[in-house]
Amino acid sequence: MKKKTGKWIRLAGILFIIGVLTLVIYESFAAYTSFNSVKRVVSTGTQSDTMFSSNYLSQLNLDDVNYPVKRISLAEKDGTSTFVVQVCNYILGDSKRYNLNDITYKVTAQLYAMDGGKLPDNITDIKMNNKPFDKNGTCTLENQELKTGSAKKNEYRFVIPVDLKDKVKIQVVAEPSEGSKETVNRQKLAAVFSFADYEAVKSWTGHFLDSQANGRTPDDYDAFNYEISGNGAGTVTMTWPESLQLSKWTTGGNQVTNSYTFDVDGATTAVQFQFYRNPEKLSELSRKSWADLEQLVKVTFTEKVEEK
Repeated sequence: MKKKTGKWIRLAGILFIIGVLTLVIYESFAAYTSFNSVKRVVSTGTQSDTMFSSNYLSQLNLDDVNYPVKRISLAEKDGTSTFVVQVCNYILGDSKRYNLNDITYKVTAQLYAMDGGKLPDNITDIKMNNKPFDKNGTCTLENQELKTGSAKKNEYRFVIPVDLKDKVKIQVVAEPSEGSKETVNRQKLAAVFSFADYEAVKSWTGHFLDSQANGRTPDDYDAFNYEISGNGAGTVTMTWPESLQLSKWTTGGNQVTNSYTFDVDGATTAVQFQFYRNPEKLSELSRKSWADLEQLVKVTFTEKVEEK
């Protein structure tokens, strides 16, 4: 009887250990998948060995909508400003390492007002490779191709009337076709270009970057990428309700609620943050549209007054 009891105790002990290990593994897996669910939203990882590159555009994962903002100089002549974006089939800086497959893609350019408001009336005067932007501020070039066999590049020349360069910024995305996604390691090329002289425009506004993903609603995300952009030195303050939580990484590890203030200098044109859903108030964000979310976060700007 004692032997049977001993065996039963040992068996129970083994089962208990197995149960504990199973629980630990399950919890670790749950934590891992939960963490990556959030990281997937805010990731901007790239692959530097991808043979699909650009002089201005950055390599991003296909599902990324958090595009880098770049302030570039423009060449001015006869009342217009120009710049050229190159898309290449080789690793930037090493033309000997070109893609062994053809690459097909499309280029989409979208205009945004620097002050966050409506686009100017004459945006159709802005062109990409001689194709005018439409009244919604969009210009798309379909069926672009980079043939293999040698290092090749396509150029996209943007022409902007001088009187508009301080009023708009241009988002440019080169996205591979379905058949070329694996060829370019499931990467795309993208950036947002700013040209404004901050002395001319002194205003800061914010918006959710994820709202630019076609077909996605706020309910598809556990966290949100938020960008405040503009020009001018001074102080920016943003406020938000308790249904949102600002990432601690933004504030040096401190949890800040409802309001955050920071300084911007004249060289800065954009600052990006991450908001998370407040787990205690999940229902308050349920079924919200992007327009609803935009109303929840308020941004104000106080210009820095130079001492004379």
